[in-house]
Amino acid sequence: MNEIFVRRKLEEFLAEDIGPVAVESNDSLRFVSARIIAEEPGVMCGGKLIVPAFSLITPDGVQKPRAIFLLEEGRAFSSGNIVARIDIEVETLRHGIRTVLNLLQHLSGIAAHTRKAVDEIKGLPAKLLDTRKTTPGLRVFEKYAVRVGGGTNHRFGRYDGILIKKEDIQIDGWIKKAIDRAFLAKSHLVSVEIEVETFEELEVVVADGRVSHVLLDNMSLKMMAEAVQKYGDKIIFEASGIGDKDLRLIAETGVHYISTSSLVRGAHPVKMKMRVGEN
Repeated sequence: MNEIFVRRKLEEFLAEDIGPVAVESNDSLRFVSARIIAEEPGVMCGGKLIVPAFSLITPDGVQKPRAIFLLEEGRAFSSGNIVARIDIEVETLRHGIRTVLNLLQHLSGIAAHTRKAVDEIKGLPAKLLDTRKTTPGLRVFEKYAVRVGGGTNHRFGRYDGILIKKEDIQIDGWIKKAIDRAFLAKSHLVSVEIEVETFEELEVVVADGRVSHVLLDNMSLKMMAEAVQKYGDKIIFEASGIGDKDLRLIAETGVHYISTSSLVRGAHPVKMKMRVGEN
């Protein structure tokens, strides 16, 4: 993650919680050892944000927080495990812990949920993709958590890839017109993908020849397998709109990618708590 961008977002998150309250250490400067403890199993994600977040609100002249122990990103943990231990000034801890815990729990939950989904298709060549259905303001962090969990990122926004959706096809009048518009608008290194719902639409895309990435939306397993068998040597296929279909059965059709918003939306935060002790 870009350090400048991350710092700005952390400042935003901290300001949301702290507001105009000044973080000031009192005359009896005191440091404690703070432990963050998991209360249920998960996959560590966001640990690298702990010290930078606290450092942003450490009063001038006060020693910055120091990580004594930090579970590495992507490492699985169990209930009761200490995932982080830091030496920190008490007022800094008091003002920043809620923001830090919120991020750590949320991102570790996404990483754990993604890891479980990735394990379901283990041994098959298909890769799991996230989507742009993320929490506003948290996309970079949530997509990072997907990567930590073993998933793969789809485009980050409209700026780094063009996906011609069925709505675009309706607006533009037909598949060829939608492709014309996309190729006219795109910059040199931006890729184009198109969404199709029927085999007839797929064959129109293949005959056009300009788009090499196709999203198969809400297709049956049989249709996916047929598409891969017929055009898999010239088209990169992504399955989407999978609903309650079994991930492994989808991967067994031979599609190259499976995209699902549930990697983020289906995750729940991992419960964690903070305990302190004197240094």
